Amino acid sequence: MRTPLERSAGWADYLRDYHAARPGITEAVITRSTHPDAGTPYQWVVAALPVSPGTVVDLACGSAPLQQHLPPGTGYVGLDLSEPELRAGVRVGRSALAVADVERLPLTDASVDAVTCSMAIMLFDRLDLVLDEVARVLRPGGTFATIRPAGRPFDLSDLLHVLPLAVGLGRPPQLPHRYRSRTVARLLRERGLHLARDEALRFAFPLEGPADAHLAVQALYLPDVPPVRRRRAADLLARTAGAGRSLPVSVRRTVATRVVELDARGDR
Repeated sequence: MRTPLERSAGWADYLRDYHAARPGITEAVITRSTHPDAGTPYQWVVAALPVSPGTVVDLACGSAPLQQHLPPGTGYVGLDLSEPELRAGVRVGRSALAVADVERLPLTDASVDAVTCSMAIMLFDRLDLVLDEVARVLRPGGTFATIRPAGRPFDLSDLLHVLPLAVGLGRPPQLPHRYRSRTVARLLRERGLHLARDEALRFAFPLEGPADAHLAVQALYLPDVPPVRRRRAADLLARTAGAGRSLPVSVRRTVATRVVELDARGDR
């Protein structure tokens, strides 16, 4: 049995190679996943920020799809460890992107108005260290907004697609970590970040043909699933595709604010 350190190193290698081979894959799926009221998950993140967000730092930004949804005049900085992902963003006109470690942000204390992180905190081995950095760089009153995969909401009708997918793969998709809401809330609180909202929505990814099915499987993290099983899963999923059908993409949004500290006179 592998030790936690060995498992962590294995995931780090897998994620590096996965995103090098598929830059922009997360964006390809998430930008097509919609909710009738919230739009896409990226738009849902932006909706949690102030109307005029100021300076926004996007952690583990990937190909930086969030940037296009921010209002004009927003200062944006996208940070990620994957150079192929950042290059994919640059190719479509996104800017202010840099390679950086989320546990050691190249930013001064209390220098940004908002921090975002989309579909990535489940990839962080040390979420506590990442949140240390979020709290350090946020100005008092600043906003932290993040989304991550969730198991619910889930409709019974979703089983039509999920069961063939699971049968084809031979195991459920994996994530390095599944941080529970109460764990995230505790970590935020310990760092002076006040939990403002914690909620989940079911977004729908269109599943209308084989291309959609294969893209959905390609976007999953499947470190121990051989290619033959991935192809089998995509083929089985494609059999459930059709006009108006969709695959569930359940997402949890957590929003927090940096606590404003008062001095002895009660002034900020």
